[in-house]
Amino acid sequence: MTISMRSLLVAPVLLFSLLTGTAAFAAETAATPASPATPAAGQGKQWCADNPEQCEQMKAQAKQRCAEDPARCEQMKARAAERKAKCAANPEECQKQREQMQAHRAEMRTRCEADPAACKAKREQMRQRSETCRANPESCRPPTNANAPAAK
Repeated sequence: MTISMRSLLVAPVLLFSLLTGTAAFAAETAATPASPATPAAGQGKQWCADNPEQCEQMKAQAKQRCAEDPARCEQMKARAAERKAKCAANPEECQKQREQMQAHRAEMRTRCEADPAACKAKREQMRQRSETCRANPESCRPPTNANAPAAK
């Protein structure tokens, strides 16, 4: 099984989405440094200790989604375990990717603070695409290049 760099970055985001409800949940909630609406990466236990009600709500939502679609839940758990194993094997690469993602999030946060309307429109566009892809995954697959050489 070949794993692309994209899947290594997408898997944690999808897992986080599964745990929080939707990918847009974190972006729509008004998180302030004093009281973040969702835990930062690697800070889940501390966040739950500081926000027990929200933590229980998020856990309940995750359980509900897993009950609604156990196959997807198992797939997400498998991806998370796979990423954890890869990070155990190569922690420097994982740390580098984590830092890149943190920098990207900071940049996006700055852009959203500068232009909230554009940010909200982009979130809505991404939400619609996500719903479309869930309903019809084939419509979201990238087109294949018929002229490309066969994979080895």
